[in-house]
Amino acid sequence: MSSEPDVVEFGPASAPAPRRASPRWHTVATSPRLTTALTVLGGAAALASLLSEWQRIDTPGSTPSDSYFLGIPDLVSSVWNVPVGPVYLGGLLLLAPTIALALLGPPVSRAAARVAGMSGAAALFTVLAAAAGSMGDLRQTPQLWAIEPELLERFTVQLGRGLWAALVGISLLGLALLTAHRRDPASPVARPAGGVGEEPDDQEDRDMELTVSTATPFIRRP
Repeated sequence: MSSEPDVVEFGPASAPAPRRASPRWHTVATSPRLTTALTVLGGAAALASLLSEWQRIDTPGSTPSDSYFLGIPDLVSSVWNVPVGPVYLGGLLLLAPTIALALLGPPVSRAAARVAGMSGAAALFTVLAAAAGSMGDLRQTPQLWAIEPELLERFTVQLGRGLWAALVGISLLGLALLTAHRRDPASPVARPAGGVGEEPDDQEDRDMELTVSTATPFIRRP
């Protein structure tokens, strides 16, 4: 048996130990503002892809002995006249309302909109990546199909800023959908079945009340 006396303490419980501060990168990664920032940046990149060139084909200069390329201008293609352009524009038109529904729609439909949006963004990114490979090959360019292969080697092709902006924009929008679940409202806490305002009968969590008063040590009974 222990020789130390038992000590009974009254009063509020001691404050819990302070929690360890989270790293800054973890705070930023779990902030709902990250979803908004990714959406804005992705939308800006998608808008830039509509205004910039997607492919540039430089025509070789003509010489006095070789005037075959005389008068042939450089070919600059935008999203409106490249083969993958209609697919990209259609994907953006479908992706925009899906993102709006995933971020601002009813809570019941947000999860389904997120899954549909991420699937569409992944498919559109794959199509753009495949188009980037074909656009870098002059033999796949419709404007140069009538030129002989030996002359085709004298042309140079460059992928424009619009294609890279489209790839970056789709990636940012996909990441925005990936982090959109942090904006969902918290699920309501289940209430007991006894009633709405009824509190649980738990006496252990309540503070102990102690009343001290004077008393007569000896009372003579009649």
